[in-house]
Amino acid sequence: MAIIKCKMCGGDLALVKGSTVATCEFCGSQQTVPAIDDDKKARLFNRANQYRMDSEFDKAYSAYESIVNDEPENAEAYWGMLLSEYGVEYVDDPKTGKKIPTCHRTLVRSVTSSPNYKAACQYADADSRIMYEDDAAVLDALQKRVLNASAKEEPYDAFICYKETDDKGQRTIDSVIAQDVYTALT
Repeated sequence: MAIIKCKMCGGDLALVKGSTVATCEFCGSQQTVPAIDDDKKARLFNRANQYRMDSEFDKAYSAYESIVNDEPENAEAYWGMLLSEYGVEYVDDPKTGKKIPTCHRTLVRSVTSSPNYKAACQYADADSRIMYEDDAAVLDALQKRVLNASAKEEPYDAFICYKETDDKGQRTIDSVIAQDVYTALT
């Protein structure tokens, strides 16, 4: 049987034949999975997912798009395109330890208005569609928070994003580098 990797952590998923939903035994995340029948398709999905996990969103999008070109009704490939379109990465929530989405790309339009979202829902079975709808609501809320926060800021030429403190409340190396970049730019 083909092996599909977790979209959140990259671990091997234990798939149940015929099911489009799985729970990762490594990170505990419940997620949709592609209905695949051969190792080649599994490798294509895993490569696309790895690109996305490595923040190579354009490569991931292209890889998912090649799956759609071969299978125009593959809901999971459209969902992968959506995740790549919005630059979604799953990170550990320090409070709960669960995987939560973060968006590397902020788009003005709603996630639910994306043609990729609509196609994913159109071709999904009932279980997957519910998960897509729930996940899209979370992504939409993230997008709205970022857009609302940026609307309150004065206009800027560059935006520097970094994590200020680590899990122990200490300043991160990224924050020091960001400060140096800010100083150089100003």
